[in-house]
Amino acid sequence: MIGTGGSTAEEYRRFRRQRLRHRLGRWRKLWGIYYRSKFGKAGFWILIIFAAITLLSPVLTFHNAITFFAPQEDTTIASQELSTPLPYAPPASTTPLPPSGTTIASAGSYVIYTTATNGTVTAIGLGGSPTTPLGRVLPILSEDFPSDARTFAATSYPFASYTAFASRFTFQYSEFLVLGSTWGGSSQLVLTQINWTGSNAPGVGVPKATNTATVTLNGTLVEAPTTDSTNGVSLPPWGPFYESTAYTQNGFKTGYVYAVTESGGLYTLTALYTQPFQVVWQVTLPGSGLPSQAVFVGSFYPPPQGLTSTQVLIAQNDSLLSYAPATGDLLWQANFSAPVDVGLAPVVPFAYEIGPSAADLAMVALTGSTPSVDYAYLSNGTTEEVTSVPAPVVGIGTEEGSSGYPSYVAISTASTTYILDGPGIQASSANAVPAPAGFGTYGFSPIYDVDSNLMILTSTTGNSIAVSATLGKDPIEWRATMSPAAAAISQPLFFLNSKYGKSAFAFTTTGGRLVAFSTSGVDENPIPPTLKAPSGNAYLFGTNIYGQDVWSQWIQSFVWDWEIGLAVTAGIMLIAVLVAMFIGYISNWVATVVETVTLVLFLLPGLALLIVIASILGASFANVVLVLTFVGWPYTAFTLIGVVRQVKSRTFVEAARASGARTLQILRRHMLPNMTPLLAYFTALSVGGAATALSTLQFLGVAPLTISTWGGMLQPMFGNYYLLVRAPFWVWPPTIALTMFVFAFVFVSRGLDEVVNPRIRAR
Repeated sequence: MIGTGGSTAEEYRRFRRQRLRHRLGRWRKLWGIYYRSKFGKAGFWILIIFAAITLLSPVLTFHNAITFFAPQEDTTIASQELSTPLPYAPPASTTPLPPSGTTIASAGSYVIYTTATNGTVTAIGLGGSPTTPLGRVLPILSEDFPSDARTFAATSYPFASYTAFASRFTFQYSEFLVLGSTWGGSSQLVLTQINWTGSNAPGVGVPKATNTATVTLNGTLVEAPTTDSTNGVSLPPWGPFYESTAYTQNGFKTGYVYAVTESGGLYTLTALYTQPFQVVWQVTLPGSGLPSQAVFVGSFYPPPQGLTSTQVLIAQNDSLLSYAPATGDLLWQANFSAPVDVGLAPVVPFAYEIGPSAADLAMVALTGSTPSVDYAYLSNGTTEEVTSVPAPVVGIGTEEGSSGYPSYVAISTASTTYILDGPGIQASSANAVPAPAGFGTYGFSPIYDVDSNLMILTSTTGNSIAVSATLGKDPIEWRATMSPAAAAISQPLFFLNSKYGKSAFAFTTTGGRLVAFSTSGVDENPIPPTLKAPSGNAYLFGTNIYGQDVWSQWIQSFVWDWEIGLAVTAGIMLIAVLVAMFIGYISNWVATVVETVTLVLFLLPGLALLIVIASILGASFANVVLVLTFVGWPYTAFTLIGVVRQVKSRTFVEAARASGARTLQILRRHMLPNMTPLLAYFTALSVGGAATALSTLQFLGVAPLTISTWGGMLQPMFGNYYLLVRAPFWVWPPTIALTMFVFAFVFVSRGLDEVVNPRIRAR
């Protein structure tokens, strides 16, 4: 008995091994038939690739497909309003001379003035009037300085007419250009008034130089000459009068030009009247170090403050000096703990030019072992530190300062700009704006745009960003990338563009161009593919119109389309098999009712039914699966009903019933195996069909967009097919992926068809 039992157990194990080998051999044979099918092989490898991408999706996805939106520094750009060649070739080895423009009309500047090293000054139209079209070159001055001369950029300033004020008590402003050049140990200053040929109204006719006057000074000009007027987007009353009689006869503030020269190691500050253009006073600066450019404070002070409170500031060594504009007397001297960076002129907020206050101050950069920015009160020269910074300061910018200490102070080093929103705040990572990727290094003083409360930061090569003065989570509001690129640019000019009535900034380049940008940003989405955006992010397929990363959405869609397809297919197959077995095998009135209901659902328009049910149930992942399953099972069920009814009439089923087999046993052992080939076929079709159906619903805006699928990626194109032309990099990836996904399962189903249907294998 023991031996017999052991033999029986061994035979059973041998039988199981043989059955397994038989089944494996049968599956290998079927696989060989399938793989010899060109369609089956193509579908198999496409699905392998799709499955591999799906498994690797956590690694390949850069951002969250739904919640990530590209920051504004990547997706918002400033409009390039002007990019025109200069009428001369600037030396490539020198820093370009900055442009200039005067806002004396409410509409803004109609031209921008540019300067060549030989003293040629031209005006370039901004398009604000018919006579100043965009890029038109208008000659202004031609001084023809020697080739060895060092020429400073001509700067324009507004001065008021005392004659018009005395007769009509109105302020009538005119533009004046101040040009300086130095050679052979002496310097030449040129002052000219700009009149317009049509009624002398800016923008009517063209600008012409009139009343040009020249003064020669002993010594070498150190910095560009400046005046006691200043440029602003809007001009208040009580600007300086260009006639000297305004001061000599009635004591009103008159126009001065200030120049700093060097001779024999001594530095001299010279003041000149604007009309007549002649020297009024000269003082020798007390220090031996190179001084900064002179800065006038109080351009628009009304009487009597226009004479008693105005002052001229100049930095030298470790001091800031204040001089009386009318006499040249030293008012006060502020001493700092480290040398002043004289390459940066003292910074005075614009509101301080309109009215004096005890809180008014001037800021300077110090170059000690620990670089810092300090300030001195304009009333007495008392000094305080604003903040220390980890690297030398390259620029200082402030808000207008209408309430005293500026609400925002921007301090730039080469790599970082710090925006401080009050006194006593130290520069730190909390208020730092690092230079974005590919931006370059900061090189200029930040420009404050009062209309948008933005600080505009520009790199040495012409890239710019606008930073919200309040910082916040995403402080960069827009970017501006100059095209074509340049090795270096000049100090940017802030002005009001008459063509648009909005503020703008401009600079010249080593490539010999004048470039201007708007200070307001324009949405650039969808942005093209890039490996390194200004924020440092990579967008391999760019962004869509909402700023979402197309690559991340595309990769994540592999996961969701697989999950939706498999979940819906599982539901369809389960319902279809149960219904088909019930209707096909059991013949009673209940089966008839179920068959009738199935037929009704099958005959209803599928797309319309999808939209209606999806709208009723609402947008969620579970509801979408339920809707697609509900709509998809009738067709499969009707096909399987025919199989069940055909098998039901076969002899082996009759024999099974006669032998006492139960209904569930017959359905499991006889009906289900005979349905398996069709089940495999419909499974392959249903996965692709479910993905297509979901894509259709998302494209029409019915299904939820809280999950990323290829159809959902295409939804913004619905009703805006111009995007297909504008941004094919966004449209093609999901279109190709969805198409290949569907075709893969079609190919698989065709390969399976050749396995179960020998008659089509030779086709």
